Amino acid sequence: MTLDDDRLLSREGTITRLAYSCLLMVGINSGWIGPFLPQISHTAHLPIERAGLIVSASAAGYFISLLIAGEINQRLSAQKILVGAMAFFTAGLTGLAVAGGLAELLCAGFLIGLANGGIDIGANALIVELNRERLASALNYLHVLFGVGALLGPLIVSAAFASRVPYWWVFGGGALMCTAIAFRLGVTPAIEVRTSLTPGNGSGFIAMLSRPLIWAISAVMFLYVGAEIGIGTWLFLYLRTAGALGPLLASSGVSLYWLGLVCGRVFGGRLGHRIALPQFTMLASALSAAALVILIAAPMAGGLAASAVFLIGFGYGPVFPNMIAVGAARFPAEVGRMTSIVVAGGALGGIVGPWIMGHAIADVSARASMEVALAATIAMAALALSLRTIDFELKASPPGP
Repeated sequence: MTLDDDRLLSREGTITRLAYSCLLMVGINSGWIGPFLPQISHTAHLPIERAGLIVSASAAGYFISLLIAGEINQRLSAQKILVGAMAFFTAGLTGLAVAGGLAELLCAGFLIGLANGGIDIGANALIVELNRERLASALNYLHVLFGVGALLGPLIVSAAFASRVPYWWVFGGGALMCTAIAFRLGVTPAIEVRTSLTPGNGSGFIAMLSRPLIWAISAVMFLYVGAEIGIGTWLFLYLRTAGALGPLLASSGVSLYWLGLVCGRVFGGRLGHRIALPQFTMLASALSAAALVILIAAPMAGGLAASAVFLIGFGYGPVFPNMIAVGAARFPAEVGRMTSIVVAGGALGGIVGPWIMGHAIADVSARASMEVALAATIAMAALALSLRTIDFELKASPPGP
């Protein structure tokens, strides 16, 4: 191996670690936003369901970002997309820290959504290019970082509650972290990672929309992201009301949910190249559905409810990376466009799911919010199994070394 090869590998390792850090920050924000909503609601003098619109605003920004970043990623390096995304993330977290009303909160959430879309496109494209022979496993391991961040988020909230640190200091600290990551990405020599060899490769955005497989994957993502973000956002309040838990225990319950997600993705990384992805995704979704039934039926059952919360996250864990792997295996020259479309389906779910669950918990009952998530999860399992019949060429990724 030459000195130039060593330098290239070193740069690839640095950029990969920074991409992981970007996804880690996305997870941290997803994990702490729900437990902080009551504080944000009180500070901004808003009803809880209106404060929860931050999540929907973020999902709207995410959706718009995906439509733009997918085409950009066909022509530019993933590194450039990640630098811009982290700049938006810094601005959004700063906005959440200083916002005093609904309009400012929604604008900040929208900026964070723009950042998250760029991070999803850039980070996924980079990992796909570096791991063509083991897509499902590599993508599951990448998204472990999201789960780790989502696990850390509620723990940070618990520490803030215990030490009486207000949420604006926490968001300010997150903004500083995003600034540091953006700076490091900006000064690191680029590796021109591309999703196609030339800009003209592939069938294009409109032609891809004609593929039934793309619509099926997008539908799975719509249901998955709506349920995953909805539960992550409202589980704290559900455990406080239906489970009669205090704030520290309820935020710990949210941490348990994200811990399950982390473990599910680690498990998916180990198993992703050994089993057909539609069947794997269906079984994982069915596990989450069964656990949701238990949580709805026995929210105050202590250890049983805690186990159910963990298993919901565990089952959800492999779904997102598995769907990206399905699309990347089928459309290897257009990973940016494919990711843009199918994750946009997830973004729509992220707008609709938490909004429906928020109204359910405010207007009907806490149990009704989890019943919405259960219905989405059952439908997700059925759709995942149908992927194999929609495209007969679909196979699991080949095993890695």
